[in-house]
Amino acid sequence: MKTVEEIRLQVRGAFSRKPRSQFRPCAYFDDRLDCIRVIARDCSILETRINPMLTVLEDNYYQETGKKQYVGFTLKGARYFCREHNIDLATPIDISKLLDAILAAFPDVAVELFVNAIAKPLVHEGKIDTVDVSGALPQPA
Repeated sequence: MKTVEEIRLQVRGAFSRKPRSQFRPCAYFDDRLDCIRVIARDCSILETRINPMLTVLEDNYYQETGKKQYVGFTLKGARYFCREHNIDLATPIDISKLLDAILAAFPDVAVELFVNAIAKPLVHEGKIDTVDVSGALPQPA
């Protein structure tokens, strides 16, 4: 049986072998949940739903870190939404075009505020241009 110290050394050794990669702002398609996630900063988050399809991601500790409160967002039902708004799923989706479609689909003040004051600045500052959903599409038989 191994001692606590032997286990501690073994765990540290296993984790120290992997080089850490630096976080980069990104947008990705989660195939299993059919959602597009845009994440501008790696941190502990709180998800706040704006409507049945949109969720904003907030930094849990933004007051302590002095950083911005909002760090990303999620669009649920992404395939359906894109098809309904004639956004081609076979090529990378332009995030700006996606945000414009969200504004058109949900003409209310909360969504307009979210897109213009939160989403567009996050995408611009993080240099997040596109999201690729084509790899997750079913292949024709």
